[in-house]
Amino acid sequence: MKNAAMLVLLVFLFGCMAAPKQEQKVSLDSLCIKDKECIKIERATTPQQHSAGLMYRESLESNSGMLFLFSDQKPRSFWMKNTLIPLDLVWIDESKTIVGITENTVPCKADPCRAYPSNLPVKYVLEINSKSSSKFGLKTGQKVDFLD
Repeated sequence: MKNAAMLVLLVFLFGCMAAPKQEQKVSLDSLCIKDKECIKIERATTPQQHSAGLMYRESLESNSGMLFLFSDQKPRSFWMKNTLIPLDLVWIDESKTIVGITENTVPCKADPCRAYPSNLPVKYVLEINSKSSSKFGLKTGQKVDFLD
């Protein structure tokens, strides 16, 4: 009986170690602007990752951001609830063309929080540090490159 219990415990422990962890971390990649530098991005692909975004982060590396990937293209709206750093929002359509840029969004710690609309249908949204869209030379009509 003692050996059987030990065997069950070992099987359980091995199963726990072998099972994939359920993490909400986003994968890392890069987004490149034609003839410009690339930005290191975290990819937000699930509804949970979309909701969390860059909430509660106190900083963001200067050459990095978060890319939100959606399954469809439509007008979108973002808010900065529990976002501690000002950000630029880069609105990107399904052809990977920048269709708009919202600069210097204001962090919001308590309701009501302002919403920032895309104005046009988008499939992707890039969040980067405030004033980085100018620093990177981002402009409406520019193509960006990244893997979906």
